[in-house]
Amino acid sequence: MNLEAVFGAGGLVVAATAAVIAWVQLRRTPAISRGQGNGGRSPQVILRPPTGRLPGHVRGREQILHTIEGAARRPDGTIHLLGGLGGTGKTTIALRVADTCLSAGRRVWWVSGVDAGSLGSELLELALALGATAQDIEDVSSGRRNPADLLWEFLETQRDWVLVIDNADDPDALAVHGRTVGDSSGWIRPTSSGLLLITSRNIDPMVWGRHVTVHTVGWLSAEQGARVLLDLAPQAGTMDEARELSERLGGLPLALHHAGLHLASPFHRERSFSAYADALEDRFPELMGAGVDDRSIVTSTWRITLDALIDDGHTEAGALMRVLSMFAGGVPFRCDLLDHDVLARGCGLPDGARGADGLRALANTGLVSLSSSGNVDVITVHPLVAETLRTDDGDVRAHGGVAADLLATGAESLDPRDPGHHPAWASLVPHVSEVLQTTMSWHGDPALERAAEAASIVAIALGWGSHYFAALRLAEESLTTITALGGEHPAVVELTLTKAKVTRLLGDPEAAEPIARQVVRTRERVLGPDDQDTLSARHELGLCLIGQGRVTDAEQEYTAVLAARRNLLGEDHPDTLMSRHVLARVPVQLGRLDEAEQQYRAVYAARLRVLGPDHQDTLVARKYIGTTLVQAGRLDEAERELTEILPALGRALGAEHGHVLSIRYELATMLVARGRTRAARKELKELLSVLQRVLGTGHPVTHRTENTLADL
Repeated sequence: MNLEAVFGAGGLVVAATAAVIAWVQLRRTPAISRGQGNGGRSPQVILRPPTGRLPGHVRGREQILHTIEGAARRPDGTIHLLGGLGGTGKTTIALRVADTCLSAGRRVWWVSGVDAGSLGSELLELALALGATAQDIEDVSSGRRNPADLLWEFLETQRDWVLVIDNADDPDALAVHGRTVGDSSGWIRPTSSGLLLITSRNIDPMVWGRHVTVHTVGWLSAEQGARVLLDLAPQAGTMDEARELSERLGGLPLALHHAGLHLASPFHRERSFSAYADALEDRFPELMGAGVDDRSIVTSTWRITLDALIDDGHTEAGALMRVLSMFAGGVPFRCDLLDHDVLARGCGLPDGARGADGLRALANTGLVSLSSSGNVDVITVHPLVAETLRTDDGDVRAHGGVAADLLATGAESLDPRDPGHHPAWASLVPHVSEVLQTTMSWHGDPALERAAEAASIVAIALGWGSHYFAALRLAEESLTTITALGGEHPAVVELTLTKAKVTRLLGDPEAAEPIARQVVRTRERVLGPDDQDTLSARHELGLCLIGQGRVTDAEQEYTAVLAARRNLLGEDHPDTLMSRHVLARVPVQLGRLDEAEQQYRAVYAARLRVLGPDHQDTLVARKYIGTTLVQAGRLDEAERELTEILPALGRALGAEHGHVLSIRYELATMLVARGRTRAARKELKELLSVLQRVLGTGHPVTHRTENTLADL
């Protein structure tokens, strides 16, 4: 007999079948007939769920429990599956469902899906209890009957029952007689006679088939996690302290359970939530290594899944998972920023397609969470998974290098001037910070350089998007972290220049000036006085000077930079036109408004010809024409100009860009001038709330807006 063909598990189910036959022979009555084959055992008392393992409360699962318990009361013809990362409490939810159903008088059977042998043995035992005979079992053993058909022949005649298959992480273990789980014609089948509930780490709908409804079991909120801790160790601290520990543990029920039991024991030195959190910093492997087996140990439970993936042919799973664990744990990473080719090369894979397959396998087993944020797919690694894998990574530099390459490549694929990319830039910040912290001591390692490059690109983009405070924080944190690169490294110098720019834009050009001068001196020494990057630094220095009202100094700087750019780049290069544009600010400062208007119109004409009417720089030139007209008192002309370009500039730069906000202010003051006080007050209030968030409460522009509003 072909054991594989009959049972699909190398003969394990056959051995189990023999055991069931022996059990029947021990328990059979003198006359056992079809429909009376339970050997004296009631189907109510076999395969009882291990409800003794249930905690007193199951927190944060009210919605999913409501759904599953509803399906038990009114079977819907669907197989329900609780799936997700190991340690999220799938079995606990199933036990709560089982306990509730038992209390309601329903029959509940609990079988293990860990391996085909025990699964087949227990399901055939159930078939016997429901009426199958020893002859039926012998027919299964000899291959004359499909064991799943035998089970369902009797199961479908019953009503008001629940069958739980727990820990069915390997769907192949549920295959029988050549029928896979996706066929829904083997051990698992859609039914309206009762509830079939499965727990598994595999959540791939392509594997389970259309008759299975997957309920992904995620992490608990900080609030619910705190309640779990307080249930187990009410004496260990306050709700706020429990919430902090819950956040540290990422709301993972398994970790919360271990922490609560640890704190409840009189034999551990940590007796408070805060003490346990502090101990994690030094004794993470020890505290997260508590448990009786791999499934119950936080630091081991995910390796079961990783090892299974590797055994299943996904040899890349370990390397991919360790690379992803270099990013910030618990923080989504946009899938569209993951370059599959870079990932594949770093993990020794032949091509990006293989990398994509590996990512899909990780998501399908819950090792990474796949979800949508808006219209964008994101993946998230649980913080404890990330911390565990980083802690024992024997090749951390290689994996950190791949993560840094992914960040840099992802950042390079985005356009700093595209407002549609602003959310993507912001999403990279925590991951850049995490990788920088990891690589900061890797002197001479390319990973540190790539991470610094990524930080520089992201900081520049945040500044472009008017996320000034975030840009400043990232620049300052990065500069503190990458000191090993030296003060002349291009990424260090660029981050320093970004710090100067953002400091100026946040209303402190005086503090920004020495930072910009430092960059100018460094670039003149390293690159030469006429290098484009040197000229960019001098351009920023001029903006710092004009911002302080030092018009003469600024004019000298602008004039020198303009001459150099004309010579180096030509008259129509965007950088040359930018120098002409800022030089027009000098006559504005000196009150020569006709001269300023003339210069701005000349720059606008050149940009219109070179860049087109919808380019950001062209629109900005028109904006400055409008603001110059405001200062000249030509309000009708100014209003027409600014009103016309405001929507286009908002689309080009984003609704909260500084240029857009300044136009809104000018238009609001025109409302005041025309006596439309109510409309002006409404606009200024809305504008003020944005300015306070974008520029801060202490910014001169914010104060100006407050004063204008107060005068109404």
